Amino acid sequence: MTSYVPDAIDRQIIDLLHDDGRASNRAIGRQLDLSEAAIRKRLKRLTDHGLITYGLLIDVSATNMQVFGWMYVEVHPAHLGTAYKAIAGMDRCSGCAMKTGAYNLIAHMYAKDQRAMTATIEDIYRIAGVARVTFRQVNKYPAHRHEFIVDTSEHEFRSWHGNVVHADQG
Repeated sequence: MTSYVPDAIDRQIIDLLHDDGRASNRAIGRQLDLSEAAIRKRLKRLTDHGLITYGLLIDVSATNMQVFGWMYVEVHPAHLGTAYKAIAGMDRCSGCAMKTGAYNLIAHMYAKDQRAMTATIEDIYRIAGVARVTFRQVNKYPAHRHEFIVDTSEHEFRSWHGNVVHADQG
């Protein structure tokens, strides 16, 4: 599959879907002055190239999961891949990533109550190579939005929404 770079219209479509993921092709077409077929074709291309996917986002605070937040885990580098797979595979993990720094793994975790979260932390400590675990609880997610970066250059880049962000100097 060849790589595909979204153009300005694709970015507008993605922006509209960010605002209303259930918007119809016809409604998007009306806003962009394009036919429903043109929108359908662009959405297929964006989907085929893996630039968008469809799913459901649920505010964890609206469920019976009353404890949720970020788990910071320090793992010996030799065990990082195994620990990542183990934590990402946990039922209570909704996202996991390897990162730089002392805490080289971060995971978004949720649980029914504090007792269940404590049990999860204990399970993480049983994973080979785990040296330290810190949990930072979040009370509520008021909004959930990912902004992707495009048009990178050495000193600045632009978000989907046109905001220019300058790289730190020095």
